Amino acid sequence: MNRIAQGLTLVLLGAAALTSTVPTDLYLNWVKAGFGPFLIAAGVVMVVLGLLVIVAEVRGEADVPDEERAAPTTAEMDASGPGTGEVHGHAGGHDEHGGDGHDHSRAPWVAWLLLFPVLAVFVVAPPALGSYTVESTSGSAGPPPRDESGDSKFNDALSEAAPSETVRLDIQEFVMRAWVDEDREMADREIELTGFAVPNEEGEGWYLARLQMACCAADAVVNKVLITDQPAPEADSWWTIRGTWVEPEGDLYDVSEHEFATEAMEEVTDPPDPYE
Repeated sequence: MNRIAQGLTLVLLGAAALTSTVPTDLYLNWVKAGFGPFLIAAGVVMVVLGLLVIVAEVRGEADVPDEERAAPTTAEMDASGPGTGEVHGHAGGHDEHGGDGHDHSRAPWVAWLLLFPVLAVFVVAPPALGSYTVESTSGSAGPPPRDESGDSKFNDALSEAAPSETVRLDIQEFVMRAWVDEDREMADREIELTGFAVPNEEGEGWYLARLQMACCAADAVVNKVLITDQPAPEADSWWTIRGTWVEPEGDLYDVSEHEFATEAMEEVTDPPDPYE
C-alpha cells in the first residue's frame, strides 16, 4: 500500500463519518446526538488530510526524473564484475544509507485488505442495538443506591401531570420510579411507554425494552418492563403501550422485574434515536 492508498483510506473514513451525520441520522445508532458536530469535524479533517497526502505523493512522483526511478538491470549488475557487489554506488548489495538494495517505500500488497472494512461501512451500516443485546446481557440496569433521607426527587412528566392525565414516560424513568419511589406515585396512574419487543426465553410473557446510553453503544444498559397479558410480538418491532404499573408487595428494591398491565398497544415505526 503506497501513500496514495493511505490517503485514499483517510478520505473514505472521513466520507463515512460525513455521510452518517450530514445527510442522515445513522450515527444515532452508535453514539449520542451530542457527538454529531464532533463526527462532522473529524470527517472533514480526515478528508482534507487524505487529499493532501494524495496530492503531495502525485506531485512528488511527477518531480522525480525517470532515471532516478529506474531499477538497476541484470546487465548492469554483471558489468560491475564479480565480488565487487557495486551497482551504481551500491556496495556489497547495500546502498549508501545502509539499506539492502530493496525498495521499502511500499508495504506488502496484502495491506490493501485494510480498505475492505472501510468500504464495508458504505455497504453494510451496523444497525442499532436491539433484542439480541437485551437477551445476551446478564441483567438489566440495577437500582441506584438507596436514599436514606427518603427525599427522592423526580424530574419527569408524572411530577407535573394531573391525576386523570395519561403520562408518557421513558422506560428508564418508569423503571427508576418502580425501584425508588417510596411514595408509589405511579400506582393506578395511566402510563404510556414506547420501546422494542424482546422475547422472554426463560419465562412467561415478553419484554418492552429500551437501551440507555451514556455516550456510545458500547456502554448501553438495559431497561425493560415485563408484559404478560398480551401475545408476544415479533422481536425488535417497536410498540407504544398504554396501561398501569403492577404494584409489587414488599420492598421496591427487592423487585427484579417490573411488570406492566396493558390497556392498549400500537405498533410504531423505529424512532430516529433508538436510545434513551
